[in-house]
Amino acid sequence: MDFILRVFSLADWIVSDFSIMKSSYFTIATQSTLAAVSSANTLKPWKYEPLPLGSVKPMGWLHGEIDAMANGLAGHEYDFYIFVNESSWLNRPGTGGVEYSGLNEALPYWFNGLVPMAYILDNDRLKGQVHRVTETVLSWQAEDGWIGPEVGDDRNFWARAPLFLGLTQLAEANTSWETRIVNALQKFMVLANKMLKNNSQGFTNCLHTDCNWGQARIHDLIITIQWLLEKHPSSQDSLLWDNMDMFYSQLQFKWDQWYTEGKYPQIVDPHDGSIFPYIHGVNVGQGLKASTVMYRFKGTDYFVEKSHIAVDWTFKYHGSASGTILADEEQRDLAHYMGSELCTAVETGYSLAYMYQVLGNNAYADRTERTMFNALPVMMTGDKWAHQYMAQPNQPFAVSTIQKDGSVPQLFTTANSGVATTFGMEPQYPCCTVNHPQGYSKFVSNSWVRVGNSGLGHALLSPSTVSTTVNGAKVNIQCDTQYPFAMSFKYTIETDKDFDFYFRVPEWSKISTVAFVNAGSATAEASPDKTTGMHKFAIKAGRATLEIGLGTNLRLEDRPRKTTAVFYGNLLYALDVGYEVTSTLPHAYGDPKSNGISSLPFQQLRDDYVNSTKEWNVAIDPSTIEYHRLTGDDTARMPNPVFADHAAPTYMTVQGCTIHWDLHLGITPDWAPDDRTCIGPKKTYRLIPYGSAKVHMTDLPVKQF
Repeated sequence: MDFILRVFSLADWIVSDFSIMKSSYFTIATQSTLAAVSSANTLKPWKYEPLPLGSVKPMGWLHGEIDAMANGLAGHEYDFYIFVNESSWLNRPGTGGVEYSGLNEALPYWFNGLVPMAYILDNDRLKGQVHRVTETVLSWQAEDGWIGPEVGDDRNFWARAPLFLGLTQLAEANTSWETRIVNALQKFMVLANKMLKNNSQGFTNCLHTDCNWGQARIHDLIITIQWLLEKHPSSQDSLLWDNMDMFYSQLQFKWDQWYTEGKYPQIVDPHDGSIFPYIHGVNVGQGLKASTVMYRFKGTDYFVEKSHIAVDWTFKYHGSASGTILADEEQRDLAHYMGSELCTAVETGYSLAYMYQVLGNNAYADRTERTMFNALPVMMTGDKWAHQYMAQPNQPFAVSTIQKDGSVPQLFTTANSGVATTFGMEPQYPCCTVNHPQGYSKFVSNSWVRVGNSGLGHALLSPSTVSTTVNGAKVNIQCDTQYPFAMSFKYTIETDKDFDFYFRVPEWSKISTVAFVNAGSATAEASPDKTTGMHKFAIKAGRATLEIGLGTNLRLEDRPRKTTAVFYGNLLYALDVGYEVTSTLPHAYGDPKSNGISSLPFQQLRDDYVNSTKEWNVAIDPSTIEYHRLTGDDTARMPNPVFADHAAPTYMTVQGCTIHWDLHLGITPDWAPDDRTCIGPKKTYRLIPYGSAKVHMTDLPVKQF
């Protein structure tokens, strides 16, 4: 939830031996010195530079998934959802509007996801929504440069971050907006500089506690500053460097300091309010890339090392097998019943993709794919009209936990409405309703990258097309693949000049086959780069076909209490516990006990309560797992959408038996029991891709027969 009904005093913000520096202690002279030093430098280069939005389009199953989102809840929020179409951002500043919190983040979240969705699908209806909102928001820019509904001392920086990310994407995808957007952002940056020098106004010095969101997520705003420096250099550059320096130096909490031995907790006390900004799941997902963003302008290896530590520790101590971060809404431990927000999944995926582009660590790209192919789709219905707020590793029930007396067992740290795991329009809280559209869309737009001056690389593997210019060569590539459900790739390449094509080989795999057709004297390097995973192919001018096969095997990952998670490639497989759904009218997030809302314009809107129909209390013998495909070979037609319930074309079988397994608080499976004595016969169970298993068990107890 992106708004916690809790008041933090300034004292709550102070962590032992953190160095807190209030902006009032900085003199303008000191800040000017910092700016002079910074402006003499340049940003650290991208290892793999992202392409402009619109260069990459989805194909195959991925197009089906995103198209379903465009035709589902995400693509229709502007038509009916009051937190979008009646937002305060669309009115004259200070005159009000409909918001779910003082953060005023609903429309910026939605905009940040809808811009890439509209342009990667080339969807005129969605583009029209994007353009109307852009026109309105920019038309209300204040004379002093402020963008947003806040007036006077009520200003804070946070909600501008996602809005600006959307604006920069739009400027790249549609050059007719470029000048206006750049001018608006530059005008805003002048004001930001004045605010930061005015006792950190709107940053560490706010009238309300929402300041903490701006600090925990300021790196997302710095990304926009760096975009201006790289794409639109101007006489303002020294001021932009000054802003980056002040945003970092004035932080009361710094992510790089958090990921330090003795400060970072392996097991978290969620009641410690002083560390709340660092243990809130969405903050953590966004914060993974914080040190990488700082590295680009600070330029020291310290921030590279902190980036690696952030990922390593987060997933070691608080990671889900699905690729997201366990925090419901706050981190605790690795309990099988811990939840994770949909917002956390999409922010985690974006952070990891960004980190791969800057630092080139292959593990970040692998983790991006894992999150987008598992944690994201499991939390949405196939038609994408309903989503969860919270998903759990072991979740055989996605039903209301509201008791007959109206009470709710306190399963999660804060998300305890009783409907956090149900599928609906806005279960628990609206933030994930407006923020989830960015997930697949940013995955697609970040999936292809520039490699140096003469290369183009497929970084995040999926069916897609890319059209761009590489060192003067006009390049068009179509990738036909069913990956991650299959391991073969067919690239049809057209280019009017020679260029280098790169294919990223995942860490868990190796290239098993390579075949060129009509490629002249095209060549391939012997093996992928050990750090980045990139494998180079020299492509000659003309038309060529390149076919690549990956080799992989069944993979097991240890989970807590002697449980295991089962993978093939980067797809997580879950115990098939069946699927039984009951639907009602959608409920407002603050009124889950009513009969629902009957006045909404789309009949597809609903709340789904999903139960299991098969045994869930099962221990398995991993040595008996066998992998199967429903559709025969890699060219067979895929289901659409592929992550609808039980629709995925692959599955596994495994031998197992039922065991005695208690319920935590009487509503969800507890920690896996130590006693794994069979209470039922040994038999064959089915494992299915996690993304299509809307109720599931993934941390599976291990037992040898």
